[in-house]
Amino acid sequence: MELKEMRRLVLNPATSTSILEEIFEKNRQETHAHAIWVGLAIHPRTPEVLREAVFPHLFWRDLLKVLNCPAVPERAKKKVVELLQRRMERAATGEWKAFARACAPRLFPWVMKQDEPGLFGILLENPRMTETALVRLIHSPAMTPEFSVQIVDNRLWQNRRSVRKALVYSKKSDLTTALVSLKGLTKPELKEVMSTFTLHPLILMSAKALISEKDGRK
Repeated sequence: MELKEMRRLVLNPATSTSILEEIFEKNRQETHAHAIWVGLAIHPRTPEVLREAVFPHLFWRDLLKVLNCPAVPERAKKKVVELLQRRMERAATGEWKAFARACAPRLFPWVMKQDEPGLFGILLENPRMTETALVRLIHSPAMTPEFSVQIVDNRLWQNRRSVRKALVYSKKSDLTTALVSLKGLTKPELKEVMSTFTLHPLILMSAKALISEKDGRK
């Protein structure tokens, strides 16, 4: 089987399991083509034993592609996460920047745990970052005051109401950031803030002042 034919077959979702097994052996023993390993890793009919045998041949960018592929079973994705974790432990700052731009939402906390605030702004520009994912991250153990500052300075996210609300309620938000975020909330939301006595006293006082200000405009 020629390499060109192997490439065509691994890109075809209808290719049978037996042929994929043949391609695996051919690539393992003779061709060693990287594109074939990637194709086998994400093909819906690749046997799981072979799929997992392919993972060590992949670069971290390829592993991200596997994570984002709907055809790959969750069990296999857990193996990918374990392998990625070992790979990224040795990654340099430049690699982490590239990783922050491309990683899947389940890996966002990894970026947050790096002692490199410059990664936060890059993470906010990740095309897979959504409002829901960002709110979840704000409420996660990985949240930091530095990240909250980056969020309110980011034009893409600074005016999203759910994001502002999350910043107000997160105990890991920078206090100034939380106070700034209050200004984007509605009167009912401000009343809800006032009833949350676990928040910082300055937040409660500011919420009360903003409600009075809104009442004064009527």
